[in-house]
Amino acid sequence: MCEANAYIYKDGKEELYLENVDIMRPEEGKILLKNLFGEQKVFDGDIKEISLLRHKIVLEKK
Repeated sequence: MCEANAYIYKDGKEELYLENVDIMRPEEGKILLKNLFGEQKVFDGDIKEISLLRHKIVLEKK
């Protein structure tokens, strides 16, 4: 499996936002994330870091 977990970087810490992210795409200045189970969230912020080896996406609010 190659899914990643998405975290929000806040106050120097990373908080879990969405597990098993399968799709991530920009939409109207925001980021759409959808996981394997069909759950989706729209994040208003930027990508801080993506680690493919650690299966980790870190997002940061604008």
